[in-house]
Amino acid sequence: MKNINIRIASILSVLTLIIAPGCEKLLEEHPQSSISPTFFETPAGVLGGIAGVYSDLRNLWGTEGFGATCVAGTDDHLMGGSASGQTFYTYNGLNLDGMAGFWQIAYQDINTLNGVLEFGATIKLDDATRKSYLAQAKFLRGFYYFHLVQTFGDVPLHLEFVTDAKSSDSRAPLVEVYNAVIKDLTEAVAELPVIPTAPFTGKAATQATAKYLLAKVYLTRGWSSVAQTDDFQKAYSTAKDLIDNKATYGIDLWQDYADVNKDGNDYGKEALFVVDHNADPKFGDWSSQASGGKVNLMASLYRPNYPTMNANFPASGGSGVMVRDIANGRPYIRTRPNPNYIYNQAFAERANDSRYEKSFQTVWIANTASNVTTPRGTLVVGRDTAIWMPPYEVSAARRTAFKGILLTPKGENGGTAYTPVFFPALSKFNDPSRAHMNDPSDRPHILFRFAEVYMIAAEAAFKMNKLQDAADMINIIRRRAAYRSANSAAQNTAAATAMEIKPADVTIDFILDERTREFYGELLRWWDLVRTRQLLARVTKWNTEATPYIKDFHVLRPIPVTIQIDLVTEGPKFPQNPGY
Repeated sequence: MKNINIRIASILSVLTLIIAPGCEKLLEEHPQSSISPTFFETPAGVLGGIAGVYSDLRNLWGTEGFGATCVAGTDDHLMGGSASGQTFYTYNGLNLDGMAGFWQIAYQDINTLNGVLEFGATIKLDDATRKSYLAQAKFLRGFYYFHLVQTFGDVPLHLEFVTDAKSSDSRAPLVEVYNAVIKDLTEAVAELPVIPTAPFTGKAATQATAKYLLAKVYLTRGWSSVAQTDDFQKAYSTAKDLIDNKATYGIDLWQDYADVNKDGNDYGKEALFVVDHNADPKFGDWSSQASGGKVNLMASLYRPNYPTMNANFPASGGSGVMVRDIANGRPYIRTRPNPNYIYNQAFAERANDSRYEKSFQTVWIANTASNVTTPRGTLVVGRDTAIWMPPYEVSAARRTAFKGILLTPKGENGGTAYTPVFFPALSKFNDPSRAHMNDPSDRPHILFRFAEVYMIAAEAAFKMNKLQDAADMINIIRRRAAYRSANSAAQNTAAATAMEIKPADVTIDFILDERTREFYGELLRWWDLVRTRQLLARVTKWNTEATPYIKDFHVLRPIPVTIQIDLVTEGPKFPQNPGY
């Protein structure tokens, strides 16, 4: 099989300099006009190929379009008032080429990695160094194929370097793709360094990264139609091994959930793998006030349109109570939390669980040039709350006494409910160090973090009916969630005890609720629901936007038509996924 949409030109970079100041990984990249097997026969060529693939990840994770496909059409996300890719949110008229960018980037990078592995085995380096370089390629190829197989099901499986485009192609059975992924990741676990090692510093792949992903692959295959009898046991054992040996790998949980996504902790002990972003010109991707391309827009996508809120809201007229600034972010208004699910289910308990307050912004302090007067009083700049969106209903008396603009989940007691334009902002990805209010974030995007290893182990234990083990894993995450720095030690202990669950509490719904509490907005949700076979049930229960349109077949995304199906002109026709 030869993939027809490999683009060889202009996708790679020769790595000529790697600098590691502190924890940052900076790559100086020089595009190549053509790629031949000899390109990969030198250390510079191998490093250039790997650097090019790492660079391409910035085309996906953290971007607007791909980010939407990871969370849209789920139970905990709804469209924002300016959502793009709206058909992914509703499944109504889903664009058959909506995943074309992901498909093309994945396969061109897989081809690059095939070249690295095929021709890089003889590069003139000591055996240990050469092996560690090739292990990066194995990890990345397994990474891509795992995401492809989760998204599309049977996909073309290409493990050899292609130099000429072909006009024939076919899909490999699911079992073959999973076997290839597991082989790559198993070898990567054995061959990657224990801790980040030059030239792959920062948070490039290590043994811990590969173990995390291998555990998740076993877990996902265990739910699938090609499950092996020991998949869940392997998922649990692999995750548990990583947990038991966390000190060896230099990884751990932060004590405070607030520190997980704190600016400056992106390369910290809980992060296992990141997509690098940096304003340094050596990257060549970041640009001031960019709104697309290989930039991290996560700080903007979950922002409500706070600068348009006027003093007389919900009536029209009156001065704006806020202006756009760096601290409150660039309001893209692309996606928002589903209030029905978020406030009635996932984050219903907030007395002991601190994760809601550490994940969402609910208060906007007046920042206009001068004080603004609402029908209830004058807002003093820098002191008074201009907009308040508590995660609960308030009394009519409290509403009347509040000088600013107040919205609540349901808008009870004469109030206004959250809308597709005005809703609490996800604050996990805040980047207050940006130079300009419209700059994209130069923070790395964390793909894998250590907390999920506990949830992988819990889900695997649940599937083996080892509910005590599952509860034990979940309780580690829940006890951490109870910690508040302002509490006394006794208060934190009491809250942690109150957060503990019993084995009988562990169900797949509880696990998915817990994953929302821990990972909301971290670009995992659609795959979580697909993996656990809960997409249709959860969406129809909680998501009124998508319920009229979602069908069983939506557990797979459509195969891109223009860059894959239509270009297969020789041999058997390339099949589309059922239902499309």
